[in-house]
Amino acid sequence: MPYLKPAQLQTEWKTKKFQPVYIFAGEETFLLEESLRQLVRHVAADSLNFETFFGGDLSIDDVILAQQTLPFMADRRLIIVKDAHKIKNAETEKLAECLKAPASSSCLVLLWAEKMRKETKNSDLFSVAEKTGAVVEFRALYDRELPAWIAQKVTACGKRIAPNAIECLIHESGPGLLDLSNEIEKLSLFVGDATQITPEDVETVSGHTRLANLNQLAETVEAKKTHEALRILEDLLVEGEIPLRILATLYRCMRRLLIAASLQHEKGYSIEEVRSELRLHPYFDKSFFINLSRYRLNALTKNIELLMKADLELKSSSRPEHFVFEELLFALGRN
Repeated sequence: MPYLKPAQLQTEWKTKKFQPVYIFAGEETFLLEESLRQLVRHVAADSLNFETFFGGDLSIDDVILAQQTLPFMADRRLIIVKDAHKIKNAETEKLAECLKAPASSSCLVLLWAEKMRKETKNSDLFSVAEKTGAVVEFRALYDRELPAWIAQKVTACGKRIAPNAIECLIHESGPGLLDLSNEIEKLSLFVGDATQITPEDVETVSGHTRLANLNQLAETVEAKKTHEALRILEDLLVEGEIPLRILATLYRCMRRLLIAASLQHEKGYSIEEVRSELRLHPYFDKSFFINLSRYRLNALTKNIELLMKADLELKSSSRPEHFVFEELLFALGRN
């Protein structure tokens, strides 16, 4: 069976069609866990026919035994292996050999919760699972796919949402599906009997989150608005934001600028080509190229080095974190 998309699983499960083996793979863990919950509900295996294992030091013999055990007064057994990407290579090879003839009375699910690489797709385990069961890839959604996903989630809650409210929600909560899902639930409760979610509703419910401040921090640093960035930084630290998460936000900001500058100066990419390569959002990244013009390529390279130095200092130094960040923001603004 070829690779399946998550939506295709629902069609099969509604007709009680279950593969003897699934690999749920990809970095979008929210979608992966959501599909797993749906599978558990559809299979409806009781405690006698439901086993969970974890990768790492797992002995595959235990999984193979569970997979070959007949169900007790039920149609099938459900076996889940979490962190399957941590299973040792020798054990993975043993499992691949076993799955060449999987037991039809069991449903084995391997949760491969990391981004799929070419060598992973070409491995014996994935090749066997594709032939005898199904491999489902849960990749991160592209920016252009988020509005439709949000609208679908809102509809499932019995509400509607205006397009400009969707843009506002993404801006305030970020692209993470877990955060977006939580905000949609809160908004549905907040609007009460109203059927429409507006930008004002989003601003009221989501407008003062730490993630919103992290987005604002990235925007101000990108635009070299150092004093405004320092104010946002202070708010984040007072709210108890994790310092390494703040640093990761700054790193993503500078890395994106560096990639864009490299594409323009070293490969001769046009603005539209850079926009396509980086998947820039036409609304949220409308000032990106104006901000990019404020930087030289060698300055961006130096900024990455400064971020690495700050990372080392945060992890190994007893110096107060706010001093490290203040010095870093001033340096980023000067370069």
